[in-house]
Amino acid sequence: MSLTMRPATEADLDRLVDVYFSAFGGNPINDRVFPASSTQSRPFWRKNLADNLKEDHVRFQVMETIPTSDSEEKQIAAFAVWNAPLKATDAIPAMPPLSAWPSDGDLEAASEFFYDLERQHKKFMGPTSDSEDQKQRPHWYLELIATHRDFQGRGAAGALLRYGEQQADAEGVPCYLDATPDGRPVYTSAGHGFREVETKQYLGGAYEHVFMIRDPRTSS
Repeated sequence: MSLTMRPATEADLDRLVDVYFSAFGGNPINDRVFPASSTQSRPFWRKNLADNLKEDHVRFQVMETIPTSDSEEKQIAAFAVWNAPLKATDAIPAMPPLSAWPSDGDLEAASEFFYDLERQHKKFMGPTSDSEDQKQRPHWYLELIATHRDFQGRGAAGALLRYGEQQADAEGVPCYLDATPDGRPVYTSAGHGFREVETKQYLGGAYEHVFMIRDPRTSS
């Protein structure tokens, strides 16, 4: 099976939501905030992903299968939402207001986890000086990456990671992401080169999340 990368489009949205829930099903945070019984979770994610398509600084890429016969159809195997660097005077993007999250999910867990992701983003990629005008350090931010379970282990996520890493290296800026512990060995591997800067516990210690930075590499 071969895969190819292309920008996401509005026509992809329903499949992208499928990929998201396939990738994160069983994750303690996801299961609490977006339970299987929720009628609001899919619309929430569809809107979230659609909004990303409208942002000029977002590089929304998908990995899609290449059919080997006329009877095969293309399938989106994975996607990544990379945020290109904003100006140092621009604020780090905020999470949606709590009122936008599914009310038939666990809003307390949503508030505890997702708003802390925003605080951590500001903590690690905030200004490097005391300048009142500087609000962030320019960086490439991996907002979200997801691979459908049927396609995991086939190189889709690695290609999507390299997309942003190569852009960051060319611009001489770091990358930032937060991840599940399962993703730690991938991100910290020699091929990608992220370093762990903090690990935090959520849901009373039932869930752990990792925060990582990758320094730019210069070509030899």
